[in-house]
Amino acid sequence: MSLFGKKKGNTSTSSVNNSTYSAESTSSSSSSSAKIRLTKAEDGLNRSIIRLTKKTGIDLGTHKARVFVVMDRSGSMQALYRSGAVQDVLTRLLPLALKFDDNGELEVYVFNEICDQMPPMNLQNYENYVQKMILNQNYGPGGGTNYAPVIKQTIKDYDDGCCDPAFGIVITDGENWDPDDTDKAVRKSSKHKIFYQFVGIGDEDFEYLQKLDDLDGRKVDNTAFIKVSDLSKLDDDQLYDKLLEQYPQWLEAMGIN
Repeated sequence: MSLFGKKKGNTSTSSVNNSTYSAESTSSSSSSSAKIRLTKAEDGLNRSIIRLTKKTGIDLGTHKARVFVVMDRSGSMQALYRSGAVQDVLTRLLPLALKFDDNGELEVYVFNEICDQMPPMNLQNYENYVQKMILNQNYGPGGGTNYAPVIKQTIKDYDDGCCDPAFGIVITDGENWDPDDTDKAVRKSSKHKIFYQFVGIGDEDFEYLQKLDDLDGRKVDNTAFIKVSDLSKLDDDQLYDKLLEQYPQWLEAMGIN
């Protein structure tokens, strides 16, 4: 079974000692292959932006936004961190920040029952980011899954009405344990210029995220959800088309040019 296709159970798991990862560290990836991977992703993003701009009439080619990724680090994600799958996904998402964000940095968070902000990912540190910035800093997988801390933390960090909007991607492999708290946090977030693109990986049902579009009490619908069993099977064009599909609609609803 694909690593992105395994099912997550709701059993809290203790944090893994980072020595577990030494034998299969993402540092085995060569610098040249990482750069080729990044270049291919940039090309895919540019093609996707052209298609979406033609489709929606909103010029994403000149669009400015702050970009962040929130990566699940619950216990069931161990194999994905160990295999290099998480590193590959973050590398493929870095072009969004290089394109949209003035500072050229991808803000990175990891979460289980709590949410922690990592150092930003950029052209200087992306090649072995997961090993150096997450695993070696004792933020390896462990614990359960709560979404509310993710929403609350990013509201706090991006609560600045005078700045560019924020485009966030939340990647998770399991159902959350805190639906009521998440409902409240999402309602509050809809008043801010923050859009959340949730990505469910593996074979979980994601009942909460499937219903999130129908959540009432929001200023606008500021969330979207896609389910992808195996992200590695999407080419870059497909990945960006899915991630950005509903973002222009939110920009229009918020009156953001």
